[in-house]
Amino acid sequence: MEDYSFWMLFLSAAILLNIAPGPDMIYLISKTMSQGKRVGFASILGLGTGALIHTLFVSLGISAIISTSVVVFKIIKYTGAAYLFYLGIKALLSGGLKFKENKKKEGDSSFFKSFSQAVIIDVTNPKVALFFIAFLPQFYRDNGTSKITQFMTLGLIIILIGFIVETLIVLLSDKIAHLLKKKPIISRVLDKVFGTVLIGLGIRLVVQKN
Repeated sequence: MEDYSFWMLFLSAAILLNIAPGPDMIYLISKTMSQGKRVGFASILGLGTGALIHTLFVSLGISAIISTSVVVFKIIKYTGAAYLFYLGIKALLSGGLKFKENKKKEGDSSFFKSFSQAVIIDVTNPKVALFFIAFLPQFYRDNGTSKITQFMTLGLIIILIGFIVETLIVLLSDKIAHLLKKKPIISRVLDKVFGTVLIGLGIRLVVQKN
């Protein structure tokens, strides 16, 4: 019964984490709608890799050290905000969602680029870092299993749930994008909306207290 309550609480919290809107979700939707589900899945892999890095840092105690350093934490915070500004401005200056099929070479480049961007967005998001720092230790159990093993297991479960949720988002976004193929005005408006939201998230990150 105790195990059942433990896993119900953990899984519920993990699901809520993954469906909460944020920079990663906005990025995932915008990339999928503009470049298709292949790039969307590249973004999912990038976000998952970023979450894995956070999990490793918590498991090895690195995150706790970083969180106590005001300077290091501010560097991460402002780097993340600057990157969101950069992506937002790019979206605002673009000519709208293209909906074009990429050639193989261009497709490979877009896949890796989107993967890399997603990793950066997730790793430089201090809210995600703080979540893992505060969340995983709450579910540590003194049952003979090491902290590293327990934290890595819990982190991988969060990543797996994220993959399922984000896959559904990518498939839905791709469907919507196809419906907008013949409506360039709407697609341009969406690009501006995505850009504005990303910049807004960057501003919010800057003004938030540590």
